[in-house]
Amino acid sequence: MDNTPKGSLVVVGTGISVAGQMTVAAKSYIENADIVFMGIMNKVGEHAVTNINPNTISLDDLYQEGKSRAVTYSQMADRIVQAVIDGQRVCAAFYGHPGVFVTPSHEAIRRVRELGLDAHMLPGISAEDCLIADLGIDPSRFGCQSYEATQFLFRDYHIDPHMTQIIWQVGLAGEASLSVLNANHSKPGLAMLADILREHYPDDHELIIYEAATLPLCQPKIQKVLLSELMYAEPTLISTLVVPSLGLPAYRQDRLAKLGLTEQQVIAYRNPSVN
Repeated sequence: MDNTPKGSLVVVGTGISVAGQMTVAAKSYIENADIVFMGIMNKVGEHAVTNINPNTISLDDLYQEGKSRAVTYSQMADRIVQAVIDGQRVCAAFYGHPGVFVTPSHEAIRRVRELGLDAHMLPGISAEDCLIADLGIDPSRFGCQSYEATQFLFRDYHIDPHMTQIIWQVGLAGEASLSVLNANHSKPGLAMLADILREHYPDDHELIIYEAATLPLCQPKIQKVLLSELMYAEPTLISTLVVPSLGLPAYRQDRLAKLGLTEQQVIAYRNPSVN
């Protein structure tokens, strides 16, 4: 009989503002792990995790200016998976939601499962959750399209201006090397992004550059700019661009007719306070 202990992996999110947004389940897995790997991006968050379980290792030392983040993410996954192979109960704790813009979390889970060992992910409060709350946006009202900024520039997406556009990591727009750790280079990307948006929106359309609060006592950063001003903005690595809807499109009368409805009926059903 093989008595070698079998390792396991659970990946948790600590929330954007770690001290106040960590779930009870995430805290329990951190507390009971043999080892905790952290990708949390700030010392306050790391301190909160270390207070729960002192046997922690930060993954942030793998970041280096000029080094491809693809290499860094693979090395993060290497560390996590090796600890599982060694038979430990491993918890990997990542800032925000561990499945949103966190390549090593998905990679580590994939590798561990390929070894026939247990691996799963718990959700966490993401930047998008904070954005919805701070900006008062309901994604269901107009619909929502969501992109990473550089992919948005490089690929032929079809924008629906009637929907809210959320463009992530706008401070890295146009950066293809994955080796930049600051947003100082982003001006050409912002200019191109503005040109693309001008195909669908007027120059005086108001945009929002948003950053979620990462500490409990801080406020989110909410900067409103006109589309014509976007190329002069100075987003950071964690800035998100929100392009509000131009308004709902017209009703499709043919579809309503097939359902035996009229536009007036639908309006009355959905807005009962309207006479």
